[in-house]
Formats: sequence, structure tokens, C-alpha cells
Amino acid sequence: MKELSFALYAIKKNIQSNAELRTSFLTNIIGMIFNDICFLILWSFFIKSVGIIGGWTIADIICLEGFVALCFGFVLSTCYGITKLADHITLGVFDRFMLSPKNLLIRVATSSFNSSALGDMIFGIICLTTYATLIHASIYQILLIFFLSIISIIVFLSLSIIIYSISFFFTDASSMTNSIFELFFTPAMFHGGAFQGTMRFIFTFIIPSLLIGTLPVEIIRDISFKKLLLVTILAIFWFILSINIFNKAVKKYESSNFMTFGN
Repeated sequence: MKELSFALYAIKKNIQSNAELRTSFLTNIIGMIFNDICFLILWSFFIKSVGIIGGWTIADIICLEGFVALCFGFVLSTCYGITKLADHITLGVFDRFMLSPKNLLIRVATSSFNSSALGDMIFGIICLTTYATLIHASIYQILLIFFLSIISIIVFLSLSIIIYSISFFFTDASSMTNSIFELFFTPAMFHGGAFQGTMRFIFTFIIPSLLIGTLPVEIIRDISFKKLLLVTILAIFWFILSINIFNKAVKKYESSNFMTFGN
């Protein structure tokens, strides 16, 4: 509970610090919301042009973008420091995290904040609310949306930790980790009906991109208990794996021994 309290305190201070430049803060948020809206419009025109694929309607795409934007926005706003691991290691800034009495992963994750990601999170909430309204969601479906949002966030956070922990094994891993992150994240934004057969297996069990959007949509639409159990088990698996990988990767760290007192 002390570590959770510290994390919430750090996130609060990050928001307050970024919000001091109010115009820039609001511009980043609003700009990202408009960016996401354009992406949703693009998919809407795609479905209108080619028709329904794999049973996926425009409403399903709205739900998909809602889940993806919500988990992306939540993780990259509250835990943005994870994405900066490569820079921290290369510049020797990681030393100061190791000297902190707080949990190392929490300290690193909450060390940075991305205000534009708040726009993604707000957009995601709007999309999920819109979807629930469009399908006249039952109480059970509303609870599913809430639960699956948590599952999506856990999976996204877990893969982010795993991907950026690679930074401990290479001298300059910024480009590599960013490329791997895109490999994981890009399929999650695509039309769920496009993934069938071997590709669906790969992006579910090997690169779990479909766990943060496609499968949650199908669970809500089809009320599938089997898929719900599957994504829950996989989310727990990836979370435990990410913590273990991070702890083992940290042991590979060797101080850069730079005389620096960066923030």
C-alpha cells in the first residue's frame, strides 16, 4: 500500500507540474483527441467502402479504438518513464533510481509524464461510452467493459515493461525498443476481422496485440466466457513475466559512472 500511495503521489505531482503551462497542457490533450477522431473516421470510411468483414461493424471499431486508446493513454500518461529506460541507461541517469528506497519499477515508471496521452485516455472513455449506448449494453456488458479495460491496461503495461527492459542488454537500444513496441502496438489498432488463422494465433499468444482490443470487443459482442477466461489468464501470465524479466534485466545494468545530477 505504501508503494501504491507513492505511485499515486508521483502521478499527481507529474500532472500538476505539466498543468502549470496550462495552454500547452490543454493543447496537447485536445490535439490528441482530434488525432484519434480522424483515425476513427478513416476506419469508418473503410467499412463503408468494403463492407462488413468478419462480422465487424462500425460500432465494433468504435469499441476497439476505445480499448486501445484507453490502455495506451493510461499507461503512457501514468507510467511514461518506462519508455525512457533506454535513455536513462545510456545517459547514466538510471543510477539515481537504484538509490531510491522506493520500488525500483514504480520509481522508474512514474518518473515521467506524457500529457498528450491523457487525450488518448479521454478519447478511449468516450468511445467505450458511445459503444455501450449504441448496443444498449446490459449491466453485464457494462461490467465486462470495465473489467476488460483493466485487463487491456495490464497487458499493455506488461508488454511495455518487457519491451523496454531489453534496453539493459544493449548499449543503445532506443531504436530497437521503439521498433519492437510498434510491432506489438500497430496490429492492435487494425480491424479485428482481418486476423484469422495463423496470424490470429501469433498476435494472441506470441505477440499479444489482440488482447488489448480485438478479443475484448468480441467478448462483449458475443458474451464469450471462454475468451474472457483466456484473456484473463494471459494477462496474469504476461504481468508476472514482465516483473520477472525487469528484475532479471536490472541485474545486467552496469553504472555508466557519469558525474551528472539530472532531474
